[in-house]
Amino acid sequence: MDRTKQLLILVLLLAFSMSFAQGNSNAAVTTASQETIFLHSNTTTFLTGETLFYKVYCLNPLNNKPSLISKIAYIELVDNEKKSFQKNKVFLEKGIGSGDYFIPTTLKTGNYKLIAYTKWMLNNPELQAFEIDIFIINPFQTQEPNDNVTFDISQKHSTITAQNSSSAILNNEKRIDFELDKESYYTREKASLKIKSLTESIEKGNYSVSIRKIDQIPALRQTTPQEFAYKTANNYSSDIKNSFTYVPELRSELITGAIISKTNSDVNNKSLSLSLPGKEYVLKIVKTNAQGKFAFLLDQYPNFSSAIIQVLDKNPDEYTIILDPLPQFDTSKLQFSSKLNLTPDLKKEIEDRSTASQIQNAYYQIKKDSLMQEAVVSPFFNSVEKTYVLDDYTRFPTLKENVVEVIVELYYRRNNGKYELRVRNDHKDLESYGPPLIIVDGLQIQNANDLFDYNMANVNKVSLISEPYVYGSDLYGGLISFETKNYDFATNYVKKYLKSTEIQRPNPEKVYYTPEYNAGNNLKRIPDYRYQLLWKPNLSLDKKEDTLTFFTSDLKGDFEVVLEGFTEDGKPVYVSKNITVK
Repeated sequence: MDRTKQLLILVLLLAFSMSFAQGNSNAAVTTASQETIFLHSNTTTFLTGETLFYKVYCLNPLNNKPSLISKIAYIELVDNEKKSFQKNKVFLEKGIGSGDYFIPTTLKTGNYKLIAYTKWMLNNPELQAFEIDIFIINPFQTQEPNDNVTFDISQKHSTITAQNSSSAILNNEKRIDFELDKESYYTREKASLKIKSLTESIEKGNYSVSIRKIDQIPALRQTTPQEFAYKTANNYSSDIKNSFTYVPELRSELITGAIISKTNSDVNNKSLSLSLPGKEYVLKIVKTNAQGKFAFLLDQYPNFSSAIIQVLDKNPDEYTIILDPLPQFDTSKLQFSSKLNLTPDLKKEIEDRSTASQIQNAYYQIKKDSLMQEAVVSPFFNSVEKTYVLDDYTRFPTLKENVVEVIVELYYRRNNGKYELRVRNDHKDLESYGPPLIIVDGLQIQNANDLFDYNMANVNKVSLISEPYVYGSDLYGGLISFETKNYDFATNYVKKYLKSTEIQRPNPEKVYYTPEYNAGNNLKRIPDYRYQLLWKPNLSLDKKEDTLTFFTSDLKGDFEVVLEGFTEDGKPVYVSKNITVK
């Protein structure tokens, strides 16, 4: 029953998505414009070779609570010619996501913008994106005389405008604060940061903590959560559009496209499969609508990007598969008003910071970040299959011999000179349900004849279901799954009708490196020139007090500690304090 419900929900969601794609959405969802984004980064001025860290909050503008609409956010870095040269996908967990950009040395010194949006937001031009002005300095490139790179340094310490000062009054209630165990530290010393709720209840929510060195290189102040909340409350419009260009990614990442017939055949109700082959694979099967359009829903895990798509048809070669591009943000209206002025007195600061970055990057293999461990994904049929591990039996080189001698639930026959593979059930005529679903490492095989010449020494196990099986919207006479030893079958399986492509997936979550200089550590001979002492993007306050620890680096000077975010009730939080390292 649970599986039937899941299939029904999926079919309804796809039907909903297709109706939007066709523009037949006059019955608009009342929350069409009720999604906006707040974005902040660890700073606004970067040197090439440094890393830009960011956090994104997808919120309901009515109350600043996490939005329940979109599961994917898009983050772009745009230069002052309004050209987007890098776009990231970020998976949103209850409206919250984070990521980073490594600033390459190929970028020129100049003005940039970091913008964030969802597909759903692009349907409302008034709420298209949130943007941050970013300045990038490339100390390895000579600045051309005609480059428009000037910068009003007075903006570095800009104050809240008269309008936003009202915002500060409206949000004057301090809900969360933090305190450090000391005001000043020595290099490589352990520091303790205690975060506490100031109200009677626990201020649960989602916050970030950034600790970064303060230098003389100009940097624009960013919008605080309080200012964002005030602006959203005063500028929000509840106008609803009657038609939509983009389908919301309600449940997970959407991969959409269309098929075209080379012979003008009907493209309606055609089945397609998408495979992300591997050890923990993805297999999705969907139907096209009358225009040949399709939509695949991809789960967060596994986060593979190599995809194979195929039309499931007697003549799959007759169809061409075209994938839709990533959503396009209109950059033409972006205004680059802030400017950078690299005066001679900043030369030493830039050189010192560039040297520190190069030293950090030289020891990357020792100090590299790690990926969050992905959830283990079991095959969709895992709970009901029977499995043959072929090493437990006498090894036979061909599939034909294994079917005869080992896998008694399978049988084969020849039809018009080609082999067909079937599943045996002594109580049911499975052939009346059609051929079985055959997959190898997650790749669907339309022609079983291709497997009869495959070297079965490469196969680890064979799993099967000897019952009628429904997957996607198709019915099969059982299921047969082959798992190879190296999970590499797809790399050598070439067919004209297979569309092999790289799909941009959401950036994987990371655990950012932080050194520990406790007694007995082996880092004494490793230099530590971190400007960014700590970046913790996902902090939830589940109790009245919580404590973070970090170590200072070899750099001396003042560092800014910033905690910001939103409570579960949508209340903005921003706290900033300085510490000194001597």
